[in-house]
Amino acid sequence: MKNELAFFDYSASHTNSAQDPDNSASSEISLTKGETVMLGTCGLTDSAFTGDTYLRLYGSSVQVAANDDSESCGLDSVGSRIVYTAPVAGIYTLRAGCFDVGACSGTVALSRRKATFAAPSLRNTHDATVNTFNKQYYFNGGEVLRVSTCGTTAFGASASGDTLLRLFQQRNGGYTTEVANNDNAGALCSSAAEIVYAIPSAGYYQIRVGCAANTACGATVAVYIE
Repeated sequence: MKNELAFFDYSASHTNSAQDPDNSASSEISLTKGETVMLGTCGLTDSAFTGDTYLRLYGSSVQVAANDDSESCGLDSVGSRIVYTAPVAGIYTLRAGCFDVGACSGTVALSRRKATFAAPSLRNTHDATVNTFNKQYYFNGGEVLRVSTCGTTAFGASASGDTLLRLFQQRNGGYTTEVANNDNAGALCSSAAEIVYAIPSAGYYQIRVGCAANTACGATVAVYIE
């Protein structure tokens, strides 16, 4: 099951780079004070696009963020992604259109940041199997979790050295069941790590942060729900 306002589909043309409210698509999004979100036609779970998309975010009829081509989605990508931290609680409006007067379509996905935490001065973790930094969170079944040390794909994350992530599901009172892991998240992330995992059932899950092999590393880990 998708979270409310998790995404919407649109098809448009002649939007004047999403400045024309009549030809652009729009959706309202409720944000709490201090909440950080990522919104995009690329780089997020279930996001998609054809053509050159353009996104604008408004609060109280004032534009607060915009993006045409997001480098976080790959080299020369014409998909769009906005990152925004709400200074005040309220209803914001996302306007989706196309660059200039062109035609495009997209699926806009929404990712809400649940937490960030520091995992500094890690060493000798033997591929994140010992001496790890661990944090537990509760997730609902059907949510998609993005846990990352890659600041390019998850705003607020960072890594020094070669980080490695493991995710464990709580069963019978302990965290002995590993459900996902990642060492290197891809070209955009260098040696940073990222797990994107669909939560099968509600409960507590433990994130373990370590380093590849027995190297030294450190990270700020960002946790998002998509």
